[in-house]
Amino acid sequence: MIWPFQHSRPALPPALAVRRQQLANSAVREQTLEDRWVVVDVETGGLNPRLDPLLAIGAVTVVDRAIAMAPTCEVRLRQAAATATANILVHGITTGQQLNGLDPAQALLDWLDYAGGQPRLAYHAAFDQLALARASQTWLGLKDRAIWLDLAVLAPLLAPQGPGFNRPLDDWLAYFHISVYQRHGALADAYATAQLWLALLPLARTQNLTRLKQLIRLCRQARWLAKAK
Repeated sequence: MIWPFQHSRPALPPALAVRRQQLANSAVREQTLEDRWVVVDVETGGLNPRLDPLLAIGAVTVVDRAIAMAPTCEVRLRQAAATATANILVHGITTGQQLNGLDPAQALLDWLDYAGGQPRLAYHAAFDQLALARASQTWLGLKDRAIWLDLAVLAPLLAPQGPGFNRPLDDWLAYFHISVYQRHGALADAYATAQLWLALLPLARTQNLTRLKQLIRLCRQARWLAKAK
């Protein structure tokens, strides 16, 4: 089933509508490596973020070169029907957890409240960005105006001797000898990605890349060169 199977966005309760308007006006600012960064991962009901349901969002904050252990963000979106058993074995979100999650609009507002206007960091960020943008547009009528930085692109640029492009996150965690307590849950994967970000920060400073706009320019140049080949 294509989710959400509806022709119009459900009306938000007044309190949620006010929060939605506040978030629509959130400003994104330039920042340095020491400022607050939001690292996010999502779980979906399949491998196609254009079609498959958004099940869960996990996020942590990195500020002043450390992962903030609190607060974190972990929300599960209530589903009209649970995903297939084979899919549950991948994402680990049980039938009961899917059917008893938060109202999707509430869950998305909680996530946006947490993230604010800060840039989003993710590994293979296009997947997370598309899944979140689609859900935000569907349930809140909000377009994704945040800046995204893809560590799957940035890592091999900063560490060219590492595993390289188009490698799974686990390869980079192993390269930097990063041990993780758990994987393949939204919050756990966000935490693992944040640990990779911490490992990349000294390499960025060594190359005098200390601001967000510099990192964005580096990633864009790499994509342009890849297309030119």
